[in-house]
Amino acid sequence: MKRRSLIAAAIAAPAALAAPRVARAQAQHNWKLVTSVPRGLPGPGVSALRWAERITQMSGGEIRVQVFGAGELVAPFGTQEAVESGTAEAYHGSGSWFSGRDIAHSFFTAAPFGLTFDEMHAWMYYGGGQELLNEFTNDRNLQIFIGGGSGVQTAGWFKNEVKSLDDLKGVNFRAAGLYGEVLRKVGVNPVSIPPGEIFAALQSGTLDGAEWVGPANDLAFGFENVAGYMYAPSPVEIYGGIEFGINLDAWQALTDAQRTMVEAVSEAEANRSSADTFHANLQAYEKLNAAPDLVIDTFPDDVWQALKDASREVIDEVKDTSDFHRRFVEAYYAYARKSTEYKRYYDTPFLVERESFFS
Repeated sequence: MKRRSLIAAAIAAPAALAAPRVARAQAQHNWKLVTSVPRGLPGPGVSALRWAERITQMSGGEIRVQVFGAGELVAPFGTQEAVESGTAEAYHGSGSWFSGRDIAHSFFTAAPFGLTFDEMHAWMYYGGGQELLNEFTNDRNLQIFIGGGSGVQTAGWFKNEVKSLDDLKGVNFRAAGLYGEVLRKVGVNPVSIPPGEIFAALQSGTLDGAEWVGPANDLAFGFENVAGYMYAPSPVEIYGGIEFGINLDAWQALTDAQRTMVEAVSEAEANRSSADTFHANLQAYEKLNAAPDLVIDTFPDDVWQALKDASREVIDEVKDTSDFHRRFVEAYYAYARKSTEYKRYYDTPFLVERESFFS
């Protein structure tokens, strides 16, 4: 009996040792990450690839993330819905592109006279922003994390000079989200098209102007070749954010350690992407500023006043959508007001004095 028991134990032992390997193999997660921009596009395209590669590597291959560019698996603006339904496990895109589903998405990308990227990160991580985002999207089977911001963006590229508010009336202008709503109120005709189609639309005359991101991304698209006037800064695209959205079932299927790792990678990418874009913008701005046939300017005063008035109207309209929208918008702008008051004696006067120092 003893000999039989020992033999049985010896046979059982390898099976028991093999069991964790089987479990680990079954726990491997294969994710499809869909994006709204061409695969590998400088800035957002590279950011998506870096996020995917880091998660795959840091998980030891337990989470394998494959990236699909705009249109490769789903339509450019259909990425969020694809992740909600489970067609893909994750998406990378701007909340403004999903504002047709709910305008609140835009606030996590850019809002009129809103949070800069340092303020946005502080609000999201410490000021209650992530909790509001979870409340907004978890019921729709999404877990979303911010993925970085471009900083204050270009207000727009125009074929004709903007001398006054009248020059914006009836202009067909590519804009998405809250920026489109604000521009609509000052007489612009906002048009929402995927990023990859902007250049052709400007070239053909379908568009009279467009906004995309900032110097680096705009230069990559060659806007200076089809529009002779670049205006900055944007009144709305302030954070210029992008996000990583994960199917909630796929998220909950991960272990605690894996979720912590994905969250840490997302936070790291938010910082890396922001720094990457800022550095690239510095280099691109020098090239654009040297372009002989390009005029770089800011909007005239009457345009700025109209944009402020229109922004207040749009903000009030969003607040009236629901109780959640009111709480969300009030929390967002309460943080913006606090930041403005703080920077009144810190960042704002310093930047003025630094400009004087270098002049």
